[in-house]
Amino acid sequence: MADITQDLLQLQYSQSFPISGTQEADINLTLPPVPAATATLMGTVTDGASPIADATVKLFDSQGTPYQHTVTDADGGYTLEGIPAGTYTVAAVKEGYLLSTGIGVVLTQGNTSQIDLTCTRDASLSLGAIAGVVQTLVNLTPAPLSGAKLSLRNLAGEVVATTYSVDDGEFAFYDVADGIYTLIASAVGHITTAPTSVTILNGSIANVNLTMVVDSRTYNGTVSGIIRDQKGNVVAGCFVGLFQLVEGREVLIATTKTNADGKYLFGGVTDGQYLVKAKMNQ
Repeated sequence: MADITQDLLQLQYSQSFPISGTQEADINLTLPPVPAATATLMGTVTDGASPIADATVKLFDSQGTPYQHTVTDADGGYTLEGIPAGTYTVAAVKEGYLLSTGIGVVLTQGNTSQIDLTCTRDASLSLGAIAGVVQTLVNLTPAPLSGAKLSLRNLAGEVVATTYSVDDGEFAFYDVADGIYTLIASAVGHITTAPTSVTILNGSIANVNLTMVVDSRTYNGTVSGIIRDQKGNVVAGCFVGLFQLVEGREVLIATTKTNADGKYLFGGVTDGQYLVKAKMNQ
């Protein structure tokens, strides 16, 4: 076999120039060295038996940073070229399959390495998902609502899954089988939402945003306590008044009396600044 010649210095060229009569042209060129030869990585992605077409193959450097990717051909083959020498990890994935185990490889200049990858099909990845955001209205302005309970019911009305919204109001259900569902949100101090229909077909993904309305009957605070005399004894039947501070004035808005344990309770207290006063007559 004939030897293969390789460049040592890169090709360079001069600008065009004219020659007239006996004119002498002095053209000098500086040739830079040829860049270091790069490596090539190739292989096949299969499910353990059959090739997987259109799988994404990704190459990560020694720090785990993505470097390059490609897609397998009809025969499950892939080729990654122009890779600087070094230590890498390669892995593959395709929709419906789990990400393959990453395989480490040391690539050297000018050489080609082969790494075959195996992806395992996971039936659960063919199932659907439902995601969204729960909001509440604060002074008519939407705001995320955390801690809302989301209940997913099937056509028989049975609850098949529950979850809760997080700080930014987001929620998610996964591994949802094909079917027609209703989604209901409930939260303390809010009116439960009307059932929202959600359809999952062929493992589809549904995005659903819900807005909850404050329940004025329950979205209020309470004020409670115990009234005692100077000896520490509870005072039963004691008058207790709840005063709200309005523009610097104390306005009595509710009254009650303590029970046999000296306890009192005011419910349905709306936002505001308050104080409590108590007295006992003979």
